[in-house]
Amino acid sequence: MRIKSCVCFVLVVLMASAIQLQADNDSSKAVAPTLEKFNWLVGHWRGKGLGGDCEETWLPESGGCMLGTFKFINDDKVNFLEIMTITIDTVGPVLRVKHFNSDMTGWEDKTEMVTFRYDSTSANQIFFGGVRFLKPSKDSLLISVSFKTKDGGTKEELIRCRRVDIK
Repeated sequence: MRIKSCVCFVLVVLMASAIQLQADNDSSKAVAPTLEKFNWLVGHWRGKGLGGDCEETWLPESGGCMLGTFKFINDDKVNFLEIMTITIDTVGPVLRVKHFNSDMTGWEDKTEMVTFRYDSTSANQIFFGGVRFLKPSKDSLLISVSFKTKDGGTKEELIRCRRVDIK
């Protein structure tokens, strides 16, 4: 009986090792994207959304980080600002956002930010949790942001932008 128990134990260990080895091999085939995959975001974008005028600018990757800014203007006054980064951490790509009032007072505490984990990308789309960047054409950018509503639901806002030259 003792030998049968030992044999069963060894078989279970071998099967678990084989399953883990297979999982390791499968995960090595799935390569996380590099920041180069997001290069089509680079540029200065202006458009309408959220009930006002929006401007978003993305700089090319340097030092392992893409830096972006967002400005929301309503009634010819800056309403709020965002500083955004796209980096790759131990889990994969991540979009981090800090919000500011027009006077640069922060919405989040000093060490906090809103984090959107990477979902997927294709030739003209990037998904980070509740934020989608879509590029319908060379000079247009559609940003979709999902918000939680007070009643517990979600609401999607679209920002439709065109590429502009910075002067």
